[in-house]
Amino acid sequence: MNSLAVYILARTGIALFRLLPRAAGGGLIRALASLFYRLDRRHRRIAGVNLRIAFPSLPERERGRIARRSFQNAALNLLEISRLPALSPENISRLAVYDEVEGLDNYREARRRGKGILYLTGHFSSWELLPTAHALYGHPLAFTTRPLDNPRLERYLSSVRALHGNRVIPKGNSARAILTELHSGRDFGILMDQNTSPDEGVFARFFGVPAATSSSVALFALRTGAPVLPGYLTPMEGGRYRIRFLPPMEAVRTGDRERDIEVNTQRFNDVLERIVREQPESWLWGHRRWKNQPPENPQDLYALSPEELAAFLCRTRG
Repeated sequence: MNSLAVYILARTGIALFRLLPRAAGGGLIRALASLFYRLDRRHRRIAGVNLRIAFPSLPERERGRIARRSFQNAALNLLEISRLPALSPENISRLAVYDEVEGLDNYREARRRGKGILYLTGHFSSWELLPTAHALYGHPLAFTTRPLDNPRLERYLSSVRALHGNRVIPKGNSARAILTELHSGRDFGILMDQNTSPDEGVFARFFGVPAATSSSVALFALRTGAPVLPGYLTPMEGGRYRIRFLPPMEAVRTGDRERDIEVNTQRFNDVLERIVREQPESWLWGHRRWKNQPPENPQDLYALSPEELAAFLCRTRG
């Protein structure tokens, strides 16, 4: 299918979900995601391996349930994207509210540090909604995105993401723009939960297994002194969401730059792991998070048999 056809199909789907009542749209999305889960053997298998790595003691049936729900939650981003243009400061509370315990107080604490804020997040729940909801409550930010292969669809999504005061900075040579944002006291968000190439990050443990992890949050925090504020959405009953921010974190400084990067990246990975453990159904399990491995480890964990993977996990975790 060529790029124009994909663009037309995507825009048609978005328009359809915008017209449907929210409950009906959500039900349709979940049904389609469940069908996709059954048909997409490749990503279903990736999710299965990831869940065996993260939760080896869970019954196979429970891991399958988490994987299926993960596909559904990821698909709900399409529904949220379709409705971003209709959101406003007046109606955002019908969809997303701040957590009463881990919400605005932690954000305000980070704000009191007097510097730009580095938001640490990942592909949790409806991650496309989080920056828009926060902006509609009066707290805009900038963030980078990995460009889609379809230029038309990329331009459309970038325009939607920037509708309510947020800024989208194309990924690539964005370091200078990010530093400018933070040095100017503005805020920047980074999704740090996906595999990266070893030359763009470090190996940090995630669920006890080395994972190639972007060092960007650690680098920017060390360079600017900006507090790191972990944030994510928690699904609520009725299709609503709770906006949560954990206590702000300051970069640890040991006097050794390489050590600082490794220590802080591990700390941030630990926070993301905590969130995944708290709400495993909301994370994007279909991504090969452990794709790249150190030279001493098997170079493709996803090609191992269940028995080989279990033996590797036993050796790795001691």
